[in-house]
Amino acid sequence: MKITEIVFYDTHRAKLVVEIPETDAYSTEEAPQIPRILFKLFPRMASQRCHNDSGFSFRREAQATEIPHLFEHLIIEIQDQVRRGIGAPFAGETHWNWNVDPRGRFHVMVDYDDELVALGAIRLAERVINALDSKDISSIDMPREITRLRELGKLSRRIMSSPSARSWRAQVQKNGRRMEMQESNAVTVAG
Repeated sequence: MKITEIVFYDTHRAKLVVEIPETDAYSTEEAPQIPRILFKLFPRMASQRCHNDSGFSFRREAQATEIPHLFEHLIIEIQDQVRRGIGAPFAGETHWNWNVDPRGRFHVMVDYDDELVALGAIRLAERVINALDSKDISSIDMPREITRLRELGKLSRRIMSSPSARSWRAQVQKNGRRMEMQESNAVTVAG
């Protein structure tokens, strides 16, 4: 799984374009170990609300859902752990239309309250899903990663409360922010 585009909106929603090569599994039905291990790593994630056509709980939905849908819930869970459950719950949605987009392209929307923490959560969730798929999850120290994101959140709040950051935010809000992931994994901000 690879994120090819991230767009942050001033409405505190981020849109991600996620691509899965045709050779990889699109669904947890093809990779049942992913949700099973994910719920061991993040037990609270199984109790998240999920609005789906069947009315299933997220735990049940995760048994036969698209990997990017699981990814969406993981981003929400990581952000929630970083802020320790304080604040309004985050929401998200995942959709695709392979009549318009190439097969394997998904669009994921998630709420956020801190752009830097959200970007860190997105990248960590991507690493976790890929590590679960390759059966290399032991390479990620989750408590350490969550602690690092909490520190990033503290730093972000200090920076964003400075006078120069308030001026920058006012200018950027006119145009929105757009981050595109280049092949070299460099992040380009346009807008």
